[in-house]
Amino acid sequence: MYSVLGNDDLLREILLSLGLPTSLLRAALVCRRWYRLVSDPAFLRDFSDRHPPRILGAYLNTDGRSHPRFFPVRPLPELAAAARRAGSFFDGFEGSSAFIHDSRGSRLLVTSFEDHYSQADTTDLVCSPLSAVGNAVIVPPPPSAPQVQLTIPQEYIIYHYCEFLPVNGGGDGRSYFCVLIGFTGQETIVHLCELQDMWVVRASSVAQLPVTLPPRMKVMLFDDSKFYILVTINKILVCDFPSSSISTMDVPDGVENDDASCSIRLSRGGGSGLFLIHVKESLLRVFKTDNGGNWFLVHSICLHEVCSNLGMADWLSLNGHTHGVEIYAVGDNAKFVFLDLFGTIVFLDITSKQAEKVYEMTQEGEALVDIHALMLTWPPIFPQLKEGYNQ
Repeated sequence: MYSVLGNDDLLREILLSLGLPTSLLRAALVCRRWYRLVSDPAFLRDFSDRHPPRILGAYLNTDGRSHPRFFPVRPLPELAAAARRAGSFFDGFEGSSAFIHDSRGSRLLVTSFEDHYSQADTTDLVCSPLSAVGNAVIVPPPPSAPQVQLTIPQEYIIYHYCEFLPVNGGGDGRSYFCVLIGFTGQETIVHLCELQDMWVVRASSVAQLPVTLPPRMKVMLFDDSKFYILVTINKILVCDFPSSSISTMDVPDGVENDDASCSIRLSRGGGSGLFLIHVKESLLRVFKTDNGGNWFLVHSICLHEVCSNLGMADWLSLNGHTHGVEIYAVGDNAKFVFLDLFGTIVFLDITSKQAEKVYEMTQEGEALVDIHALMLTWPPIFPQLKEGYNQ
């Protein structure tokens, strides 16, 4: 045994196979040598390459309920404590309502409302439900729209606000972005604001693009530098903030933006492009762009087949009606998707094509607003070593 565990290279390979970030935390408690090995940045990079981020569950915002509810996904015994912590997080919001705007990794961007969504008294928070103390940091609300000189003086701007957590997690635990999208009759204006010590306008772009937003905005901040939004002309508006430019790109052939449903979602692709997920009837397709803006089909999944074991009686009787299948959330690199199948919330692992029923909306008048995935904390937050401890 010692010949194996006493060899750093062999021990490293064993620890790399653990699979869950929570297992690394337990390994770090064995001794100082193990602690140094699993907390080493090079080891953490290799672990991340071998084991993609692991989803713990999802929060559902629904009409008729004051707080988001958490539902675990692919539960494991070793993750039960983390799931309980996530599930009880909003218990501390007693006496107020709460709404999640965005999730990124294990963090949430939340607004709490006194007096049931009254605008008179709101508080914005960046929350970490999996931290030991259920960390929630109060942050300033989104900024007012900057003044813009319009080409046609008599026109006016209609602004839409979109709030996002940073891709890299944010160094101080309180940073977040606000994208303000303004439309006139002939122009599109986009501002990127970042909360640092105060709100700072990082970039602004104006283009002669007369576009409008669909009733349900499918928006995404990509890599903290590009912003994509699906608009009603079956195009994707692309805002490149470093170059202060706005352009459009076509959606894949055969994909149409149905304003009445959530049939399209976009997914971050890291440094390898952008994904678009589209559902029509019982067919879910995943497309990916190359650097030239061309779309390639990477997955085509028959939902009838992958969901056949879920016991959904309404599926066959409603076959052919697109409005019965909607996409509400997707993972980075199009790894997973949350679907609303006729009132049943389903988690689908796109890589393995494994589907799991998460929740059934059975209460009268209950309607799904949106879904936000919660991932396990990465990198793990290791405890501080005690001085003089050499074991």
